Amino acid sequence: MQKSGSGPVELTHKRVKTNGVTLYFVTAGRGPVVLCMHGWPQNHREFLPLIERLGDRFSFIAPDLRGYGDSDKPYEGFEPKTIAEDMIGLLNAENVKQFHILSHDLGGPPSVALAYLASDRALSLATIETPFFGLSFPGYVDPRVPYWHLGMHMNMDVTRFLVEGREEQYLRHFFRDFAYNPNAVPEDEVQFYVMQMRQPGNLRASLNHYGYIPQMAEQTKELTRNKLALPMLAWGGRRSFGDHCFDCAKAIANTAAGGVIDQCGHWVFEEKPEFIAGQLSEFWPQHG
Repeated sequence: MQKSGSGPVELTHKRVKTNGVTLYFVTAGRGPVVLCMHGWPQNHREFLPLIERLGDRFSFIAPDLRGYGDSDKPYEGFEPKTIAEDMIGLLNAENVKQFHILSHDLGGPPSVALAYLASDRALSLATIETPFFGLSFPGYVDPRVPYWHLGMHMNMDVTRFLVEGREEQYLRHFFRDFAYNPNAVPEDEVQFYVMQMRQPGNLRASLNHYGYIPQMAEQTKELTRNKLALPMLAWGGRRSFGDHCFDCAKAIANTAAGGVIDQCGHWVFEEKPEFIAGQLSEFWPQHG
């Protein structure tokens, strides 16, 4: 088993076969377990700034979700409930009994499904800059309305036709223009994500997370008919989802905390690492 250093915390690199796919993941730190579920176009690496800050107090399990990075690239199974079952299998393989859930971006909808499906084991749910589909409450706006790329990415064939061979230009647009500080995501990280997106099957498979938005909306609607018993923490960046995240959390959970982060865009773990680490280090012990 290969190990490598990441700041002051050592990462352990692993693979596990679960729910019909092989997932690549890293573990790090010590203490209560936090399962991390990333968004597009990233992978487990987006949580490294947090792991470096909190690895002395918490144990992190951060997979590349199906369709991303160094995990399998199937052609189906991108519904939130299926991805949640992937995570349950991974946690079982690691002999984890109780855990906190942390998600970002499109990792959010399957993290909500996991919070419901594993409500007897999950301790809390923190969703950071997450779009919520399928809800209905006064003031709710489906994220497909204000964000052009959601509808485009759902048409996976056209997106692949336009993006293949131009992965760097396209991803650089997201990392710069969806940020408050356009230089927040380090250049070496941008290059790493570009390299991964150019790997066989990565663009096609990762776009399935958008292609399944209709199923995502339907499953979220079904799950949230009953309020989530787990405590939720939800933050959005002022220059990105804004109050959408916290408003949705208040609508689906009995207990919700969070708000809007000023001078911050979509890439919260890179843009405001100290702030979000502080919020999570207070939130998790309250619900351990």
